[in-house]
Amino acid sequence: MMKRVRADMDTIAREVGVSKTTVYRALHNKGRIHPDTRERILQAARDLGYRPNLVARSLRVQKTSTVGLVTVGLTGWFYSHVLEGVDGIAQTNHYGVLVACSNGFPDREREIIQMLLDKRVDGLIVAPSDPEENREFYEELVEMQVPLVLIDRYIPGLPVDFVATNNELGGYLATRHLLQMGRRRLVFVSNGSRERRATSVVGRFSGYERALRECDICQTVELGPGLPDILPEEEYAYNAVTHYLSQGGQLDGAFAVNDDVAYGVIRALQAHGLRVPEDVAVVGFDDQDTSRFFLPPLTTVAQPMREIGEKAASLLLERITRGKSVSLQQILLAPRLVVRQSCGAYGNGER
Repeated sequence: MMKRVRADMDTIAREVGVSKTTVYRALHNKGRIHPDTRERILQAARDLGYRPNLVARSLRVQKTSTVGLVTVGLTGWFYSHVLEGVDGIAQTNHYGVLVACSNGFPDREREIIQMLLDKRVDGLIVAPSDPEENREFYEELVEMQVPLVLIDRYIPGLPVDFVATNNELGGYLATRHLLQMGRRRLVFVSNGSRERRATSVVGRFSGYERALRECDICQTVELGPGLPDILPEEEYAYNAVTHYLSQGGQLDGAFAVNDDVAYGVIRALQAHGLRVPEDVAVVGFDDQDTSRFFLPPLTTVAQPMREIGEKAASLLLERITRGKSVSLQQILLAPRLVVRQSCGAYGNGER
């Protein structure tokens, strides 16, 4: 006689067509869940012969001294420096860090987080790929009291700890500097659709708009949204600016959403015979290590990348240790303007 394999929560989730976290909530009577869905899950558990794994449950209440870090990418400067900050604090406190990358795909992000939770990490640091796509999933994590800190991007209204640069201030500093240099026909260059825009980009664009309003400039010009966003950022920006110029667009200043985008902007301008900074001034965002060596050296907004990682790791470890007794903290760190030749102010790198 064939031995029946004991059903687990993954089996029930597949049978009912819901997430594993929803099954967890139904079986443990936690959080909000529709009564019909709860009953379907409980019935499936009975039909499949589900029995709680008491050994696994006992292991879950023990600390593993590991945390998970989930980013949207690891090839750029930003998240590599954030990782250094997270790992430094973790090592000091005798924790290990499991790192994974969603590549900006919400479904992949959910899979990674579930995998990390299955590996019993004590908490999570996440840069969410989309401000709304996974909202319900994160609400479930909050209800399950999973220690969680968001970095760089946040989900509006979600009651979790959050650490990022003050992106609105950074966008304001970049745009105000271009205006102070006498530039008036400014464009904002980004990538991706407005519908799935990260909150970090929303903040930078808001700062750009605020600086223009202060100079009584009502018209905002944004290059990028509407084009296919499958290309690398530099090439995407090159195509966006090329398209704008080919349509007769004019500009004398450009604020790029990050340094990679700024590189593409400058290449496109130069390909069309425009000089940087004589004809068009350009400011980026991030202060990547390569920006000082670009030709011309790039004026940019520096983010405290390592400090973001350090603050996030410290918050997470405090949350793991003290739980709900710790009040929510949403920390915005100050950016700094780094003046170089691409904006027309032949500065000395003042910050």
